Amino acid sequence: MSLALVSVTDPALLARPAWIFDCDGTLAATMRLHHGSWTHAIGRQLGRPFVFDWAFFCSMGGMSTEDTCVRLRERHGLELDPGLIRTHTDEWLAEHLEARVEARPEVVGLLHHVRAAGARTAVASGGTRHHVGVTLRKLRLEPHFDAVVTCEDAPRSKPHPDLFLEAARRIGIPAADCVVIEDSPRGREAAEAAGMACVMVEPA
Repeated sequence: MSLALVSVTDPALLARPAWIFDCDGTLAATMRLHHGSWTHAIGRQLGRPFVFDWAFFCSMGGMSTEDTCVRLRERHGLELDPGLIRTHTDEWLAEHLEARVEARPEVVGLLHHVRAAGARTAVASGGTRHHVGVTLRKLRLEPHFDAVVTCEDAPRSKPHPDLFLEAARRIGIPAADCVVIEDSPRGREAAEAAGMACVMVEPA
């Protein structure tokens, strides 16, 4: 059953006055692109190819570069420089992101539905302002959000609640009245820590 059908037929969720959407993997089918950027960046640092397990990568969606590097050290013993990772992922995404980004129709459909019903909407993403901006502009979604919050706007990334709480603050709705749409376990943890309802989709 699709996310849109589940959500739109749930009166308790539809009554909420605010909806906060993750970007990568949720609004946009961009997780494969970000996976590619990380695989490229790690390979550049190691000087050899690296196989980045897809499920492991998705499990860290929304985390900071630093925290992701810590997890990679714990699992694979890799000593990675987060600054170089950012440089090399940025290079890769500059070449691939805008040309290949696609929307997730069922999630965008839900966005349009709740907007039409009068809800406030926001994006809360662990991505950078630049990459989230490129994605939203390419998909022509910017006008449909009252606020866009990215990793530059909060002291901590997911699984901490900071991004979602900042989004709620900016749209002027109490956290308990917000619904979060997420694709990552870390995003769900962040939403729950913020005291928000959370609906999950498979990462894409």
